[in-house]
Amino acid sequence: MKADVGSGQRHGIFNRVFYGWYIVAAGMGIHLWISIAWIYGMQVFFAPIVQTFGWSRAVISGAFALQRLEGSIITPIEGFLVDRFGPRKLILAGATISGAGLISMSFLQSIWMFYAAVLLISLGNSASVGIPRNWSIVHWFHRLRGRALGIGASGAVISGPLLIIVTWLVETLGWRMAFVVLGVATWCICIPLGLVFRSKPEQYGYLPDGDLPNGNGEGQSQVEASPIVHARGGSSEGSLTVLQALRTRAFWIVTLVFGAQTMGVSGLMVHMIPYFESIGFSSAQAASALGLYTLLSVFGRLGGGWAMDVFDRRLVLAGLLACQASAFLILANTTSYWHVLPFALLYGTAFGGMIPSRGMIVSTYFGTRSFGAMDGLTQSATVVGGMVGPVLMGWVFDTTQSYVSAIYVLAGVAAFAVPLTFLARAPRPALATEA
Repeated sequence: MKADVGSGQRHGIFNRVFYGWYIVAAGMGIHLWISIAWIYGMQVFFAPIVQTFGWSRAVISGAFALQRLEGSIITPIEGFLVDRFGPRKLILAGATISGAGLISMSFLQSIWMFYAAVLLISLGNSASVGIPRNWSIVHWFHRLRGRALGIGASGAVISGPLLIIVTWLVETLGWRMAFVVLGVATWCICIPLGLVFRSKPEQYGYLPDGDLPNGNGEGQSQVEASPIVHARGGSSEGSLTVLQALRTRAFWIVTLVFGAQTMGVSGLMVHMIPYFESIGFSSAQAASALGLYTLLSVFGRLGGGWAMDVFDRRLVLAGLLACQASAFLILANTTSYWHVLPFALLYGTAFGGMIPSRGMIVSTYFGTRSFGAMDGLTQSATVVGGMVGPVLMGWVFDTTQSYVSAIYVLAGVAAFAVPLTFLARAPRPALATEA
């Protein structure tokens, strides 16, 4: 269904709400469920799987390190595919693969089967909640891009408290049958939501942010003030080609900063609940700590996206990294349950704020023409940090029976990245080519 761009009229579903917000909402729903079923939910399965097979934490963590290596290979490919075919096909394929991967976990008999299942789920999740979702938001929004990215990243905010669903399934059905239920639910939830996604708004006769092209309505002044010249064929926003971006210093500095941040996040994504249990917290207290930080991450997800629209993006990035480093210092010195609150606030802000910040930095520094490819390449290049984080924490615990030394290392890495953000200047406009 295409409309005449020159008419300036809205029809169908656009009559009341700009369709871009439906895409944001669908992405939130997919992100929420994938977070419950796997991103955070996997930590609920950690102890039962260790008890069943007797595998060491370092060995189990190796699967998640390998997951990061897989991501370094897959994300650039996904980026090129979404640039070429749009987001819907990738999201539908990803949801199908994610569900199959979760079901395959119920058949575990050996460590190689565990590694294979983790890689399969990772492949599906990357296509479901990664690049395609951000690609859609970046193309459907311009003036409100940071805020839309922040809202779109907020679906997982309540995933922590909702881990009670996974906990109940494991306790009631056992961990194997719980994986089957989660896999089937992934198909039932994510595939219908994936059908909501569309490619660029210009293909349907509309402009980003829901602005009207004929001067009628409040959106016109913002359109005229925008650096984007809208046309039926798409945006002519100045964009670097992939090769041009790879030649800039900004790309490599930004990638190094993202890698430093990813190292800590990847480590805690696997070991947060086990860490709290290792210092004497009950399973319920440990799970509640995870739930609290996901709830408080709403300040970063919404605030970070808004701040990226308003303030110097390098300053926002530096602030988020400083919050992460401070959170790790608190975590390493946690002795009472109340310490969880300042940790959760700082870490939640840093974690949540980085989600919209990545898409905003990549799209504003390098343009949107090859956003999928550029987003994939920046994620791919962070593979070292993503691999080291979980293995480091698992190895340190196996060696010392404590996570504390590893957490100090992660704090130092985040602090090291703070001054680097100010070296990441946007490439000179003269390098840009018309999209």
